[in-house]
Amino acid sequence: MLELEVRKRLGGFTLDVALSLGDGRVAIFGPSGSGKSLTLQCVAGLLRPDEGRIAVNGRVLFDSSRGIDLRPQDRRVGYLFQSYALFPHMTVEQNIGYGIHSLPASERARRVKGMVEAMRLGGLECRRPSELSGGQQQRVALARALVTEPDLLLLDEPFSALDSPIRSRLHGELLRLLEGLSITTVLVTHDLAEAYTLSQVMAVFEGGRVLQVGPREEVLRRPSSRTVARLTATKNLFRGTVVGSHEDRLELRSGRLSIVAPPGMYREGEAVDFCIRPEEVMLVRPSVEAGAAVRDNQYRGEVVGEIAHGTSFTLLFKLDGDPLRLERDYDLHIHIPAHVYYRLGLDSQKAWTVSLKREAVHVIGRASGT
Repeated sequence: MLELEVRKRLGGFTLDVALSLGDGRVAIFGPSGSGKSLTLQCVAGLLRPDEGRIAVNGRVLFDSSRGIDLRPQDRRVGYLFQSYALFPHMTVEQNIGYGIHSLPASERARRVKGMVEAMRLGGLECRRPSELSGGQQQRVALARALVTEPDLLLLDEPFSALDSPIRSRLHGELLRLLEGLSITTVLVTHDLAEAYTLSQVMAVFEGGRVLQVGPREEVLRRPSSRTVARLTATKNLFRGTVVGSHEDRLELRSGRLSIVAPPGMYREGEAVDFCIRPEEVMLVRPSVEAGAAVRDNQYRGEVVGEIAHGTSFTLLFKLDGDPLRLERDYDLHIHIPAHVYYRLGLDSQKAWTVSLKREAVHVIGRASGT
């Protein structure tokens, strides 16, 4: 468990972060310059906060009020750097064992052998980093971080220097390795898909602050503010007003658009924001009777643009009339798999009815922030 409350001023930037994280895989997600890596450096002892407290499993690593500031080597924190930081002149075995050189030779050999087996590096013990693939280098760096038997593992954008195809393959490799660990693992990334794939819990950062922390699905589908919605690619985000608050539903209005949403603690007349993820907007085929899930919030319109991603498409959809009066030529983003795009004939059929599924509409109170 990681408990963290730190403040650090660096020029015109202020890091002011409070987090309490249990065991498992956590992703610190946010744009570049939001304070993600600085937070990891504070935990690892590479950057001293101006004030605050850091504890792992109840063991205090830093406490400005009590004058506690353990050295990095005394914190029992494993750290995997962006570039892996392997020593080019050392072999795989020597790199792995570098951080435990003070142990007796027999114990050092036992731990290194165990890491070689755990990371599937058998037969590579005498090779140097330049003779290894990207995945092998990553496993060596991870083995070096884990051989000290840390209480906490920190991964600082470990895929940032890799090409997309290699990065995608290594996601699976790293996930399998992390699933076998029984310690808290904190991954820093600015890639939303990477954060979701490798984490169980997500913490969203911006401007040196924590905006939201929670299970990854909750953060993705129930953002706590407009900013979190924007950062997590919830592109269908609107301002509206509650026109009806009932036990089983909310009724919202945005321009001339009327929306039914799940019930919530909002009053009639209250100004709110609401959003729906692009993959939750459904195309309704006229030849098929609409099921209960898509009967609400149906609107006619047409596809006025599309973006092909190879295995999927983003459709830009304009509702009939001018219900939203947005400062763009379309009203909704719709994300669908490529096989659905071709099966529905979207390359030629542009006029459709869409449904904003009631259960997928998320309402955000204006008091939740910008």
